[in-house]
Amino acid sequence: MNLDQPAATVLKLVGELNIYAAAALHARLQATLVEGGPLELDLSEVSELDSAGVQQLLLLKRECELTGRALRVSAVSDAANAVLTLLNLRQQFA
Repeated sequence: MNLDQPAATVLKLVGELNIYAAAALHARLQATLVEGGPLELDLSEVSELDSAGVQQLLLLKRECELTGRALRVSAVSDAANAVLTLLNLRQQFA
């Protein structure tokens, strides 16, 4: 056990990540970024992902990169995987 590394904040996204949920998703992601430390993203229960949801995920990834915060995706639902694969973004969230 490495005591020097802070525990990852787990962000589990559930349900629809679409245009209708984009504002709430954005607020949740921004609040999570304020916490600091590594971030583990769980997309295992995402039932729908559209371009607005993808934009929010890409924004989260960019913000983590800019602040030097580690981002790890622990699980991806079939729905999220299909969209990320279609847009050739699966490797961005591996």
